[in-house]
Amino acid sequence: MRTSAMLWLAVLALGFGAASAQTNAQLRAYQDFESAKAAGKTAAALEFGNEAATLTESGGDKAELVELLRNIGDFASQAGSDELAHGYYLKALRLQEAALGPHHPDLVSILSALAELASKDKRYADAESQLTRIVSIEQAAYGERHANTLASLARLRALYQITNNALGLARVDAQLQPPPAASRGSLPRPGEGAGKERHYKQNELGFATVRVFYGTNRARTGTLKASQFYGKARGELEYGYLDVTIPRTHQEAQLETEPRWVEYTFMADPAALRAQYVLLDKVTPLQAGEFVRALHQQISDSRFKDVFIFVHGFNNTFEDAARRTAQMAYDLDFDGTPMLYSWPSQGSATAYAIDEAAVGISGRRLADFMDTVVAQSGAQRIHLIAHSMGNRALIEALQTYLAKRAPDNRQHIFGQVVFTAPDVDRDYFTDAIQSLTGSAERITLYASDNDYALRSSQFFHGAPRAGTAGDIILKLAGVDSIDMSSVPADSLGHSYFAANSGAIYDIFRLLWRGDPPPQRCGMSNRKAASTFTVWWFDAEACKGADMLEAGVMLKRFGELARQHVLSNISALTDPSQQREWKLVLTRLDGLLPKSTQPKGSASK
Repeated sequence: MRTSAMLWLAVLALGFGAASAQTNAQLRAYQDFESAKAAGKTAAALEFGNEAATLTESGGDKAELVELLRNIGDFASQAGSDELAHGYYLKALRLQEAALGPHHPDLVSILSALAELASKDKRYADAESQLTRIVSIEQAAYGERHANTLASLARLRALYQITNNALGLARVDAQLQPPPAASRGSLPRPGEGAGKERHYKQNELGFATVRVFYGTNRARTGTLKASQFYGKARGELEYGYLDVTIPRTHQEAQLETEPRWVEYTFMADPAALRAQYVLLDKVTPLQAGEFVRALHQQISDSRFKDVFIFVHGFNNTFEDAARRTAQMAYDLDFDGTPMLYSWPSQGSATAYAIDEAAVGISGRRLADFMDTVVAQSGAQRIHLIAHSMGNRALIEALQTYLAKRAPDNRQHIFGQVVFTAPDVDRDYFTDAIQSLTGSAERITLYASDNDYALRSSQFFHGAPRAGTAGDIILKLAGVDSIDMSSVPADSLGHSYFAANSGAIYDIFRLLWRGDPPPQRCGMSNRKAASTFTVWWFDAEACKGADMLEAGVMLKRFGELARQHVLSNISALTDPSQQREWKLVLTRLDGLLPKSTQPKGSASK
């Protein structure tokens, strides 16, 4: 789920607190706006959007109004109503400036939208003004060499290329050079460079390619452009594979996103974009038989015969879900085959009700997809990971799939089943889990007391959600309940499972070794009044690229991992790189059995 994915629900909950007729009118206007958008009725959608904005302005929260204005502006821009879009964006910017001041980094999102629109309309002076302001804000907030600052400078440089501004180019080039060592996503290695020991190899152009096999009940849009190949409408079950590129500069647990303004410029070098952003590069649909053959071959050729299937949550396009799946596979150094199931989410923060209806009918399609993978892929272990609203589809799919099998033929069909931040009714989840008993090697529930999206969903539905922690965290037989409240993520605390390196490392251990909580990093038990244990995860103890790198080295080389790390340190001449690898060595000593460590090692 994107950073603002559940902001609508968060502010909607505040409106329901007042229980006013105006709130009901707002909700109807939101729903009418989304319905008209889905039906392609541009004029009606803009009318409903304007009505929603008017109602929200007179009786809603300012943050809600900013998000809504941005949403309407995006739609107006996509519909070609650039003047309207500019007005909505500008109004949103003025509201944020009044609330936050002129130099707050939260302004960057709307400033970027204004820059995109100006570039699209060839108002290059306006685009330069907005981008220059963005760079100034980010330099003050993050520093001269932060990845955000450098990415914004790169956008400004592209604009100067378009306008043949030699002085601007020279100025930006001076700020961009030399490239910072700290921006490398993987620790520097001797010999072949970053990524030498990892499953996904970086090429000479500065990016790696992750292939993801997929199933979806989205309908095709008719365009061949990868990012728009599948849309929001419902369709029949389809199969295929897709390729996502991951830049060498990628940071663990980040999802580097291409700014939309690039579409309106003439940056014609695809390799340059692949070296900066996580991009959906290609979508290849296949007939069911072709899919099975291609998947079977991929698994046969893989070092490990495992697969994981990821089911995304609310407010995700097909492109969003594809990029997230690939990012997870890359960060997890997954040696098997990553897979995605994408249900027809609208990819809009105001389309919660529409997404609820869509996910409700997608579970059976997902069950058919799982049946194909289990029966015909040749995979040795099949792991399942779902996020947020996607957990509803996964639960329905598992129940449907298992119901077709005899009771004595349901044991350990799946490897790890991980329910992350499930936006699922708590009582329903409790009942559903009982029907899944024994079907997986381990079932894990990630919950958080700082998940504001689920707090809002709880208010909206009038019932607790399964992904909520604190005093009401679920304690169930056969389920490892992990309290992830200490894990920071986006502003809503909802995407921690893939947006925090500590959480990524925990999933890494789960998929690699299937370790129970007490054998994993940062876990402490909290005995409840019941006989079941809740585990508390300490994010600070396990976060960082050095921790994940130590795990990768141990997975690759076993007890010889320490020797390989020492060789890397000896071969490097850059002191900063040597320090990074010494941090890895310290982490590795904490993971290796004490019997394999020499005296005086860094192990604690």
